[in-house]
Amino acid sequence: MAVVELPAGRTALLIVDMQNDFVKPSGKLYVSGSEGVVGAISRLVERARRAGVLVAYTMDTHYPGDPEFAYFGEHCVKGSWGWRIVDELAPRQGDVVVEKPRFDAFYSTMLDDVLRSRGIEYIVVTGTVGHICVLASIAGAFMRGYRVVAPLDAIVFMGDESRRVFTYLASKVYMARIVEHVDDIVFKG
Repeated sequence: MAVVELPAGRTALLIVDMQNDFVKPSGKLYVSGSEGVVGAISRLVERARRAGVLVAYTMDTHYPGDPEFAYFGEHCVKGSWGWRIVDELAPRQGDVVVEKPRFDAFYSTMLDDVLRSRGIEYIVVTGTVGHICVLASIAGAFMRGYRVVAPLDAIVFMGDESRRVFTYLASKVYMARIVEHVDDIVFKG
C-alpha cells in the first residue's frame, strides 16, 4: 500500500479505548493479543506529537448499574484500574481525553466540537476493538465529514473475520483509507 501524507495541523490521532480492562490480561474484557498493538500506537503517537498533530484518546466510561453490563459484563467503571488508559500510552498534557458512554467516540461527547475548534479535517483512528468501538468511531467521523485513515497494525482485532469485516465496512461504507502499518502514514508540517 502507498504512503499516506497528512497535513499535521489539520490531522488528529485518535486512540480508542486502550484501557486496562481491554488490553491487560487481568482486565475484565481482555481482548487476546491487544498488547501487540501498543508498540505500533506508541510509535505513531510519538511521531504525531513531534509533528504537532493533535493526539486524542477515548475512554469507554461506565457507572455502576450501566445497562451495557447486561451484554458485556461490568467493565471500565469510572475511577477503577480497568478504566484507566494503559501506562504505555498514558495521555500527556495537551492531549484530548474524551469519556464516552457507548461505542462511537462522537456519541454524547464533545469530540466533534473539540476537533472542529482546532480545524481538524483528517483523523487517524487506532485502538480496540476493530469491529466494535473503532468501527463505530470511524462511522461517527465519516458521518461528520472527517476523512479517516486506519492503520491495521494499530487496531486490535478478534481474529481474521473481525479484521475482514472491519476492513470491508471501514473502507467501502465509511470511506476510510486503510493502510497496513503506522509507518505508511507521514505527517507533513
